[in-house]
Amino acid sequence: MYSIWWLPWIDRKLVYVIYGPTILLVVCFSIATFLFRRYPGGPIDKSITGETPWETWRGRQKGRKSEGELELDLARERETRKRLLAESDIDVDVRRIAYKEDAYADIDRLRQESNSYRRVNNTLQGFLIIGSLAATGVSGLAANLVILRWVTLGLTFLVGISSGFMGYFKYKERSFYLQQTADAIEQEWEAVEIGVGRYEHIDDETERLEKFVAEVHRLKSEQRKRQQNLEQPADSRDASD
Repeated sequence: MYSIWWLPWIDRKLVYVIYGPTILLVVCFSIATFLFRRYPGGPIDKSITGETPWETWRGRQKGRKSEGELELDLARERETRKRLLAESDIDVDVRRIAYKEDAYADIDRLRQESNSYRRVNNTLQGFLIIGSLAATGVSGLAANLVILRWVTLGLTFLVGISSGFMGYFKYKERSFYLQQTADAIEQEWEAVEIGVGRYEHIDDETERLEKFVAEVHRLKSEQRKRQQNLEQPADSRDASD
């Protein structure tokens, strides 16, 4: 939209026709984004009433817990369960069942971390591709305009930073290993639930849980080892490999 405003060959009337509904849409989407962010949804306290429908609606929205509060309550419940399991003399099968239930939370956590690293890698990769192409194109015109030399320098600097961060922090590898571990744990979860794969011919539930806990523990241990290996300097990684 900013580029359209400064294009000289576009008629001003056409620009106003484009800007009118566009600005209206932007304002509407901004208001909707604020409301959905402020009131994300979920169960509400319908007992709250006010003098006007607007006050009633706002009061009910205030009675709804935010996403952060729900996550905090869930974390507290998990911590309470872990503390009870640690302080009580509970059978090992119960502990394994609790470990099995926690495995799905681990899957979500691993995938969130994987998506975070993937976004960073894609952003840096985009800077690397666009910056390289832009620097190549601008360098061809730098002989005529001195200012373009500084633009070329800035683009080259951006490409170098992106390439250095990608090579040192290994965002792509981190994302891949986290996603791989999450998929493997999910596969084990589904296999033990429906009794396929390594659990197909095991009728004893205790033995199933034992094998499941052992396999998930092995997958987590391998993920930690890969994470430690990626955090080492490049020369140490080459020596270990």
